[in-house]
Amino acid sequence: METLPISHCYLTYDEVITKAQAIQPHFEADLSQFTLYDPWFTATVNTELLSGIYIGQKDFSEDNEMAEIKHLLDLLDKKLADARHCYEKLTYYIDKGLGRSIDTYKTFGHSEFQNARCSVKRMIPLLNQVLTAISLKDNETILLKAGMHNGLPLEISILADELSVIYDELKILKKRHLQNTRERIELFNALWDNLLKICTDAKIIFATDTNHLAYYELFDLEDLDVQMFDLSVH
Repeated sequence: METLPISHCYLTYDEVITKAQAIQPHFEADLSQFTLYDPWFTATVNTELLSGIYIGQKDFSEDNEMAEIKHLLDLLDKKLADARHCYEKLTYYIDKGLGRSIDTYKTFGHSEFQNARCSVKRMIPLLNQVLTAISLKDNETILLKAGMHNGLPLEISILADELSVIYDELKILKKRHLQNTRERIELFNALWDNLLKICTDAKIIFATDTNHLAYYELFDLEDLDVQMFDLSVH
């Protein structure tokens, strides 16, 4: 499974954006003093801050994607329940019309059902196996004589197709979510790294200007308490 980048700090994405919004205007106003201290501080750093803030404010993909994923998962749960019901109905007619022989159960995937009950990935091939089994020899005629509704095979076929389509859509959405999460963490880290350097160097640049230095407080007292607690735990 693909791993995600490690976040560089414990703050949430929104908290980092808020910190950046508070610090950026002061950094832009003080840029010449930062550059005089370290040539690394250029207009590009300020542009990166502005860009990161803008993207962060406009990025609602996390909430949207999670809502879509939940919708598809809920839909899959419903379709999976319908598939279980169809298979259990079919089993009754199999027992009544074809008997409970090992060969019959094997043909209809009876031993696979317990594993497929809660697994879309397993249920899809099982339903397709069932459809093939129904079409073999005189199986469908025998099952119909045993009382099977003639629309049951079609219902199973539709469920197999729906499960397959929704499952594929979910896999695509999860992959996109993973990529967007990666990009979000990378943006988050870039913002944090720039803010950390700005605020660290500000302590030297404005060492004698307490009021000015307050603009560059990256950690609130509550943040420091959390950090100290984390250190004590570890």
